[in-house]
Amino acid sequence: MNLTMVTDLCSIGTLFAFVLVCAGVLVLQNKKDIPRGKFKTPYINAKFIMPVLLMGGLVLAFTYNKQTTIDFITNKKQLNNATDIVTSLNPQQLTDVKQHFMATDSAGFTVNNKDLETYLSSMETDTYTTTINALPLGEDLKYDTGFSLFKHKIPMWIFIIITFFITIWTYRANLSLIPLLGLISCLYMMAELGVSNWIGFGIWLLVGLLIYFGYSRKNSKLNMVNN
Repeated sequence: MNLTMVTDLCSIGTLFAFVLVCAGVLVLQNKKDIPRGKFKTPYINAKFIMPVLLMGGLVLAFTYNKQTTIDFITNKKQLNNATDIVTSLNPQQLTDVKQHFMATDSAGFTVNNKDLETYLSSMETDTYTTTINALPLGEDLKYDTGFSLFKHKIPMWIFIIITFFITIWTYRANLSLIPLLGLISCLYMMAELGVSNWIGFGIWLLVGLLIYFGYSRKNSKLNMVNN
């Protein structure tokens, strides 16, 4: 498998475990007559803090990061990253692009061992934009548009929607701030991972649940003791 895919799957699985732990603390905090451990998370009521943090985030998004936020909402076309461009090229296109760089920036391309992905990834944003636009390739290879672009934003939209629901839940249930911040932080990092990682994670999770409910739950030592 692709090494990046493997590490991202490990990351999303670990982050999901942290999300479950933080969510579990929030669910159990107001329940009575349940076993309590010796360690206790300091309680800070997030009833008003969470809405303020959410509003602050929205203000920052539409002021200091206004154009990026608008582009995200309107699904404006954007340049593909170096990895997506390189992996989408056929052998002839790959040869043409390498010849193009040998003719326009032979020294820089050679310094990067003529590795196209490394060469493109090392560029600053403005230089990368100019360089990609000058390539002898079609617009469909240079830019991501429509649903092809939107699908990569689905995890972030899920995060945004969940954050609004969590804010309402926090206001109603007086949730604790520390596990709440842990939950939000881990969800955000999960949302930053690509949709392909989420699909892989979903398959991984489904297989795990099938094994658990099909075999592990009824054959566990705890279940045998209870029966």
